[in-house]
Amino acid sequence: MNSNKIMIYITIVTIILVISIPSVVLVNKRHIEKTYNSVVLKIKEKAKKCADEDKCQSEKIFLKDLYDKKYLEKMLNPKTKEYFNENSYVIKKEGKYEFIEN
Repeated sequence: MNSNKIMIYITIVTIILVISIPSVVLVNKRHIEKTYNSVVLKIKEKAKKCADEDKCQSEKIFLKDLYDKKYLEKMLNPKTKEYFNENSYVIKKEGKYEFIEN
């Protein structure tokens, strides 16, 4: 009887884990994606501000320029856990700013 109870408990715990682990992984993936989008939005907003203040006049606004002009501090990529390449840039296309990651 004692052995049967242990098997039942193991089965229940296994079922709970099988159901919960994919959910946790999905939630974490969504969180990283939302964080990435938030960081990219901040980069685009700072590039727009730099352009609006006529301090960034080229077609491509490189992260290095935004760092050097103190619009941004070094930005960490939430997906890779490394800093964005300074050669990544923001470009204005059809009135919208687009981030191009290198």
